[in-house]
Amino acid sequence: MIFGAIAGVVGGVVGAVGAGKRKRAAEKQQAAAQADLNKMKSAYSNIDTSNPYADMENQFAGMTNQFAGLENTMEDLTVNQQQAQFEAQQFGQSQANILDSMRGAAGGSGIAATAQALARQGQLQAQQSSASIGAQESQNQMAAARQAGALQTQEAQGAANVDLQTRQGAASVDQMKGQGQLASMQAQMQQQGTLMGMAQADKTAAAQAASQAQSDKMGAISSGISAIGGLFSDRKLKKNIKLIGSSPSGLRIYAFEYIDKVFGKGIFQGVMSDEIPSNAVVKHPAGYDMVDYSKIDVEFKNIDNE
Repeated sequence: MIFGAIAGVVGGVVGAVGAGKRKRAAEKQQAAAQADLNKMKSAYSNIDTSNPYADMENQFAGMTNQFAGLENTMEDLTVNQQQAQFEAQQFGQSQANILDSMRGAAGGSGIAATAQALARQGQLQAQQSSASIGAQESQNQMAAARQAGALQTQEAQGAANVDLQTRQGAASVDQMKGQGQLASMQAQMQQQGTLMGMAQADKTAAAQAASQAQSDKMGAISSGISAIGGLFSDRKLKKNIKLIGSSPSGLRIYAFEYIDKVFGKGIFQGVMSDEIPSNAVVKHPAGYDMVDYSKIDVEFKNIDNE
């Protein structure tokens, strides 16, 4: 009946409205998801990917030599002259005592000889004392030289150790900075790749949602327009009319286009209202014939892509 076609029009309109509502709901849901995604992208963009070792310093730089400036305690050694002085005093006293005891017994020549002998002994004693002092000075010099050599060795070892630790520290810092820079670059590349992936996925999802919503809406509208076309089958509304066959009941089937594209775009298949049984034709208030295709054995359809 004609009401079936009208129902098709109403169904198409309702479908279009429903598709529009679904589109708006999808767009609202997409906007909320996009807002959440933007927050995550912002948080991800603000992740610190800088080199954590960029400002690292060498802990051994400026290290001092602990052995530098050590004092040679052997440099100030003194010579013990008390024993030599004591021996010289004893020897002088002994000589004086001998001379006193011999003054009465020996003559002048005897005393002179004795004095000469004592003088020689005094010289010998003085030489022995001098030799003792010289030996002490020599020992002191040797001790000072030994300690000076030991101090120089320690100082050189300390300087070498400082230099080694400084260079090792600098190498370690450089290595850590290099590793940090590499890790920073990798993190930045990964971050950019992830952000690009997020943006691409977002764009693809938006395009798919919009395309699907538009497709649903256009499908519903097309369905309604097709129903409208099925209703209005007056010859005066059509152009490029061509006979393409007949139905089992003998109704002639035509290919045609609508003059007014509001009824549909492209080439359609159907009948002419003036060639079908009158029970399938209804007059529109505007004066055009409408056809209830449910009462005839001809299918109304768009044949553009067939």
